[in-house]
Parts: sequence; C-alpha cells; structure tokens
Amino acid sequence: MIPKCAWCNKQSDDLKEITVLSTGLPASNRRKISYSVCPEHEHRLRRFYDRVRRYAILFVSLMIIGIFGVVMPSVFYNNVWSGYLFIMSFESMGLVLVIFPFCAPETMAMMGVAKSIRIARIMGGAFFAVGAFVFILALLYR
Repeated sequence: MIPKCAWCNKQSDDLKEITVLSTGLPASNRRKISYSVCPEHEHRLRRFYDRVRRYAILFVSLMIIGIFGVVMPSVFYNNVWSGYLFIMSFESMGLVLVIFPFCAPETMAMMGVAKSIRIARIMGGAFFAVGAFVFILALLYR
C-alpha cells in the first residue's frame, strides 16, 4: 500500500518522514508524532503544527466562551439582549474558526491537513454569515 501525504492526502512514493510535537493539553501530555509528507509540504505542515501548539489554549478558551455565550442566554434569560448575545456568540465562534482553523486529528488524518483547514474556514465563515444575517434581521424586525 502506498502511503499518503499528511498535508495533501495524495499517495506518493516520494514521502519524507517528519516528527512534530503534538498539542496535548495540558503541556505535560505533549508527545512526538511522526507524519509522512511530500517534501514540498514539509514547511507548511511544520508551520501549521507550530501555530496549533502556540494557539491551542486560546482556541479552546474562545470556543468554550462562545459555547457558554450560546447556551447561557437561552437557558437563564428571556429578553431581547439574550437573543443578541446568542447571535454574537454564534458569530464569534465562526470568527474563531476562520482565524484558527483547527480540526480534530481524525478529520486531518482522513482528509489531509490542507483540506481540513479549508473545511474549518468554510464552516467558520458560514457560522459568521448566518449569525450576521440573523443579527441584521433581529435589528430590523424587533
């Protein structure tokens, strides 16, 4: 069986084995992971994992804040501002996904890192666009 590139998910005989440090949270759970990658994609993969390692805690924190912003108003409040907070939290989660397009390791293994980044950004943009559209509708029809 011909191995696949971790970045583009294409089969190739000319793959290079590289090792990157995982993004284990907390930092004590970090370990080295080996990937097979095309030589022309090595720099991109290393740069992506450096970015993931650097911003993983910020990404998780912002997503948790966004989730609480979506859940808390709908559970505890029943006024106009809770609807706005719900919509803005939805938009902020979309913006976080556009800025930090981090997917699950299973998604990256199945589709390749490049395609998973693209999918995360598309989903983030869709979240943001739907949130902005609903926010505009809420302002117009309140």
